[in-house]
Amino acid sequence: MDSHEPPLPTFLIIGAQKSATRWLRLNLGLHPDVFSPARELEFFNNRERFEQEGLASYRAQFEDWSGESYVGEATPGYMFWHHDPRVIAGRVRETVPEARLIAILRNPVDRAQSAVVHHIQGGSLAAGSRVLDVVRRMPPERDPLGIVSGGWYAASLEPYQELFGDQLLVLLHDDADDDPRGVYDQALRHVGPGADFVPPELERVRFSYQQQRSAETIELTLDERRELYEFFADDIRELEKMTGRDLSLWDADAW
Repeated sequence: MDSHEPPLPTFLIIGAQKSATRWLRLNLGLHPDVFSPARELEFFNNRERFEQEGLASYRAQFEDWSGESYVGEATPGYMFWHHDPRVIAGRVRETVPEARLIAILRNPVDRAQSAVVHHIQGGSLAAGSRVLDVVRRMPPERDPLGIVSGGWYAASLEPYQELFGDQLLVLLHDDADDDPRGVYDQALRHVGPGADFVPPELERVRFSYQQQRSAETIELTLDERRELYEFFADDIRELEKMTGRDLSLWDADAW
């Protein structure tokens, strides 16, 4: 590589949407040996950018790099089921085969609820929309907003696991809630830098989004959580096999 040419990433945070990917990217980017652009790049999940604009346009997104050893970006759409992760994983493998990948996953029921609020605020859903009304009116695999399919984590991660093996690290949003420093250190070790640096406001950044609770947020009843959980139950069982984690904490009756 030309010494003046921006680098390609050494790591990618691939998702999931509404699952603290921004928190993870922000805090990894604060490490003195890590560079990360301040926004989602949407390269591998955008056919036009990948096939027509190509690597030159992708490298240009890292033009502020100043020699850091580790370079990464976070685009939650890379593991979004509706975007076809098998195709995206293939593009990543073709472009940066040695990259380390991180997925951070949130209880899919909560992720679906958060996604509805996000789309209400963005105008894609009407004010007052309730998550179950949204998911009942269309088969999940046909919903362009991915309210349910965005939480099909095992199905979305399978092609990445097949192509990248141990280069993929799966973290849980729950762990970031309970032990942000531990999750941050785990991510650092996976990406490459030593886990000897702690951002001064690690926890504050993590929880800042929770201070922006919307008036559109409608708490789910236990029965609603149970109904919504059934959309994810089979995928969660596969995810448990994939990760070796007991995910009973996501069960509706665990609340």
